[in-house]
Amino acid sequence: MKKLLFMLLMLPLMSMAQVKDDSKYLSADAVPVENGRVIFTKEIEIPMNVADIYSAAQEWLNNQYAPVKDMPNHKVLSTDRESYELNAGGEEWMVFANKFLSLDRTRVYYKINLACYDKKIVARIFNINYWYEEEREGGTKYNAEEWITNEWALNKKGTKLSKRSGKFRSKTIDRTEEIFDDLEAFINKKAIKSIMK
Repeated sequence: MKKLLFMLLMLPLMSMAQVKDDSKYLSADAVPVENGRVIFTKEIEIPMNVADIYSAAQEWLNNQYAPVKDMPNHKVLSTDRESYELNAGGEEWMVFANKFLSLDRTRVYYKINLACYDKKIVARIFNINYWYEEEREGGTKYNAEEWITNEWALNKKGTKLSKRSGKFRSKTIDRTEEIFDDLEAFINKKAIKSIMK
């Protein structure tokens, strides 16, 4: 009886712990728009010269955007040692839910640009497109500008994520953060190694 009573008392606490905090996705600047285009940008400061930053960025890009079977758009597009710029195309699965006999996901495409300078690199992710439920009669295609911006992915008051496109917004924000964080960690390791030499 005591166990049952304890479990009944714990239920409200357990449900409160599972409430998801969507505040970072509801922020008006969570999905940045420049001249009508969604462009995520991160500037990373690194104590290295432009040539070393470029070499590290190229190594990271070659690792992250190596060809993937059945993802023909996932590849390095260009590298330019004169301008110290690199470009790649991303194609990957974005999974919303994976339950028994139920997989909710979209194929996502994007471009990434890395511009290298002395002591910093500027990374940009843009041209984001989704191909949702492609296995169901060809699915539906969306672009970020018409699907994850404040106008489309938030309710009118800006207090809740849209039921349809909100999951695209939150997953895209999370994924861009992951990519930027991975790039920063990789280049910082290279910087530490160069200092330790």
